[in-house]
Amino acid sequence: MTHRPRDSRWGRSTLGGAALALGLLLAPGAFALPSQGQPLPEFSAKDLTADPHASKELKGSPTLLVVITDKDAGDKMRGWFDAADQHLEDSVHRQSLITLKLPFFVSEGAARGKAKDQVPQDFWKDTWLDKNGGMAKALGLASSETPYVLALDAQGRVVASVHATADSPEARAIWSALSR
Repeated sequence: MTHRPRDSRWGRSTLGGAALALGLLLAPGAFALPSQGQPLPEFSAKDLTADPHASKELKGSPTLLVVITDKDAGDKMRGWFDAADQHLEDSVHRQSLITLKLPFFVSEGAARGKAKDQVPQDFWKDTWLDKNGGMAKALGLASSETPYVLALDAQGRVVASVHATADSPEARAIWSALSR
């Protein structure tokens, strides 16, 4: 498992632009993140280099998982990674997931290419594009401009989850869970 290095380019990257540039429809559903202590539901996705990944890979170290379900959530997602550099040790893995339900006329390759234009190459392996909206569907996440954020322990269990911005009072639950 790779760890996202501290790099101010991530905070200043235009991941939001990637999500905006995708301009895609997203998976509908009701907000229903797993309860504390539950494992992350299974899902699969490809990173921005087209390598396949599965949720089970998020085991091995504590993980900050920030999920975008709306094309306009990129700036708020970037806010979580900026704040993570202030609140978390480098040993906490940072993972982003753009979970979409791609319309038939947008290929996965085109979506990946637009995202790669916006995300620094150092983070392509840690940015997973879920073209079928499987993660959003597995978690029951609705389209929202506010990111869904999960703190996972080293066994891949949810230890905290919020649907909030990094500067909200709710964010303290994530920082606290990943600082133990």
